[in-house]
Amino acid sequence: MIQVASSSSPRDVSAMSVLREAQELRSVAAAFESAQAQRLRTGEQIRILIGNGESAGAREQRADGNGNNGAAQVEALLARIRAGGSLGSAPALADAYRRQWNEERDLLRALTDRIARHPAWPWLVRVRGLGPSLSARLLARLEIDRAPTPSSFWSYCGLATVAAQLYRCAECSYELSLPDGRHLRAAHRVPGSGLPCAGTLARIGEGPRRVAQPRPSRGESAPYDREAKKLCYLIGTSFVRQGDAYRRYYNEQLARLDASKPDWIPRRRHLTALRMTEKLFLAHLWLVWREQLGLPVTAPYADSREDAVPAPRPWAMVDA
Repeated sequence: MIQVASSSSPRDVSAMSVLREAQELRSVAAAFESAQAQRLRTGEQIRILIGNGESAGAREQRADGNGNNGAAQVEALLARIRAGGSLGSAPALADAYRRQWNEERDLLRALTDRIARHPAWPWLVRVRGLGPSLSARLLARLEIDRAPTPSSFWSYCGLATVAAQLYRCAECSYELSLPDGRHLRAAHRVPGSGLPCAGTLARIGEGPRRVAQPRPSRGESAPYDREAKKLCYLIGTSFVRQGDAYRRYYNEQLARLDASKPDWIPRRRHLTALRMTEKLFLAHLWLVWREQLGLPVTAPYADSREDAVPAPRPWAMVDA
């Protein structure tokens, strides 16, 4: 027998293995998201069915706050269906919901098994406030070999900044940062009152400034992955609720914005601090992932602005 030597180097074989793992993760994550969406749709059908069958008196009691919480009742019913209970008025709908729930759980277990083999998992598993489901669904949408810098992840996830011009009304002091290419609408309202202002918005300052990437206009395709952006928002929200180091980072950024941007409404300061936290997490993920694969890395900065605080290192943000 003549043996032919393989032309693939160990590095090529390793790269092929990583690519295959990534493809499997994307496939399972897509199946999980599809199963979850179907289960949620069926659950909504059950909610509508229960709401339609509810008596007028029960609806009035619930509206007045004198009856049991309707949402809690529905959730309790769905829990019984998942455990094997039935829905008297629509048994087939209950069977479908339970079947979809079990399928979703099976896919979540498969997703957890796949992510355990991911190069970044030894770090991700120790990040407080981040579970295997969110981790796997985000990782399935990212391609580390196509991201030479952390900002590549930011752009893909809709967290990059774009050039904009600053406008101000001399009558009411209303300010607007308008991304380049967007049409300026003259109509605006007086800050704090909501009343229409007859003043005119005039451009101020020299040169463009950087602002968060806006949502696409109606009919316009997004220059980023919408699902990845949604996942980053869910991850950031989870950090704020139950995170540890990332929650502290969010609190630090929020306190800094409270002091430096008192004219911003609280929600804008919250969303800005949240976006900075999400960007820090993505930069850390990028760095850990690249290091594990032996790819070139650069310093992970959470924000490129001059007033940004120095970014902590990835392993300083996880449980000991």
